Amino acid sequence: MRRLAGDANLQVRVLLSPGSDLSRLPRGVQVHAMMGSINDADSLLAAMDGVHTVIHLVGTETRGRHARLQEVDIAGTQAIVEAALAARVGRLIYVSRVGADRASAFPVLRAKGEMEDLIRNSGLAYTIFRTSVLFGKGDRFSENIAMLARAFPVYFVPGDGDMVFQPLWVEDLVTCLTMALDSLDLIDNELAVGGPEILTYRRVVLRVMRASGSRRPIVGLPLLVHQAAAWFLDGLFVRWPFTEHWIELLATSHTCELGTIERNFGFRPSTFDLGLLNQYMSHRFYGFSFLRYIFTRSW
Repeated sequence: MRRLAGDANLQVRVLLSPGSDLSRLPRGVQVHAMMGSINDADSLLAAMDGVHTVIHLVGTETRGRHARLQEVDIAGTQAIVEAALAARVGRLIYVSRVGADRASAFPVLRAKGEMEDLIRNSGLAYTIFRTSVLFGKGDRFSENIAMLARAFPVYFVPGDGDMVFQPLWVEDLVTCLTMALDSLDLIDNELAVGGPEILTYRRVVLRVMRASGSRRPIVGLPLLVHQAAAWFLDGLFVRWPFTEHWIELLATSHTCELGTIERNFGFRPSTFDLGLLNQYMSHRFYGFSFLRYIFTRSW
């Protein structure tokens, strides 16, 4: 919203769920905020009135056992498509995930694949971004690692922690989304985007520990043990940083072709380095953040 309404000087409207924290809206830029539900046709139609491009970012996969993939993600995407057609929206941009496939064995990737199919077959002009894991302030990746590293004397990884990631800085994704608005080549197209380096999970954890000041020994556990523990703890507490859905995704590829952003948008994305991590991790009290996370429900 800050990039679109401020830097690009576009008219921006955002649809928020009732009860959303309005203080998180960017200050100093004009944004038209509306309250409504993704499953409410009337609120969707009102939000899309006069809108040319819809950027669809809704997803509940980080909620673990509380995820509502069928009711919110899939049914909500169908409602968005129907409302966009009725409102004569010009284009729909959707942020999906690398590995999305309606034939996948994993619920999250299967749901993402169904959502992509709904959009492709809608008759709307569309662009689908398939992203690798994102990192940045408030993420559900690096900050969750930091919370667990602070909370426990050791950090557990599945197996040897050799599964690979291609972390993408959220600001670089925002740049791609903004530039896509003016790209005719991306209409009715899909693009997988990731960061400029491929890292093992163990190396990711080591960098996060260094940035957050939480040095811990890393211990490997079998993937099934990791998944069972995540399922149990996600039920024991209000929510848990890494859910069984996340553990399932560790068994899949999170990488895409290197250089995609450079070729399509003309800039090199930022690496998963200490300079960026320190911007939002240094001097943070992740032990307190962890307690607040597991005992409060604030999606």
